[in-house]
Amino acid sequence: MSPILQLRGLQRRVGSTEILRGIDLDVMPGEVIGVIGPSGSGKSSLLRCIAGLDEIAGGSVQVEGRATRPGDGAIGMVFQQFNLWPHLSARDNVALALRLVRKMSAAAAAQQAEAALAQVGLAALAARKPAALSGGQQQRVAIARSLAMEPRVLLFDEPTAALDPELTTEVLDVIRNLAASGTTMLVVSHEMGFVAGLAHRVVFLDHGQVVQSGTPKEIFSEAAEPRIRSFLQTYLSRVAWVRL
Repeated sequence: MSPILQLRGLQRRVGSTEILRGIDLDVMPGEVIGVIGPSGSGKSSLLRCIAGLDEIAGGSVQVEGRATRPGDGAIGMVFQQFNLWPHLSARDNVALALRLVRKMSAAAAAQQAEAALAQVGLAALAARKPAALSGGQQQRVAIARSLAMEPRVLLFDEPTAALDPELTTEVLDVIRNLAASGTTMLVVSHEMGFVAGLAHRVVFLDHGQVVQSGTPKEIFSEAAEPRIRSFLQTYLSRVAWVRL
């Protein structure tokens, strides 16, 4: 089986600052890759470069052996912020790109949008505008918007960062269901337990480089790299319950 996504020597610079320093990565069809690392390590930049949103300074991104371009539908991306049009219903938010990019008729786009909303559990709320939806529901609309374009690879950049813990669960459940259905995904998240339980493989980034790539067990339990152990200890110290 050939990789569905291939990164070779991926580089990004901003001025004289190197953001990504030659990332190589193969992702197989149906594989879920968790991307973790400290703030400023290049996680979001990696996803944005894969999606074609940030210019790369070197290297290549290929999906199914072909170079990608923004708008070709090969890559879908879900951001921290929902970025929904406030004056449009959930259905119309999802259908808009189908009409503008895919040139679908209004009726066909609406039908595909409703199917995508049903996939994330929001079929009954298709007519609601964003202001009438919770934060978790708005993020699920954003996920449906990406799914409706039928991407080959789906990217998540901290999809629960703007949500409180109660609403986080419903979004994570949607992502788990997508993983179970065989959707190829790269997920950047600070939810370490979620990443450990979801990902087939975990990539740890630091200073724009892959420090280590391995199974969740190899990263979270058996990492030999001191930088990874230090990062995980900091995380555990921050989230652990205090025993009284």
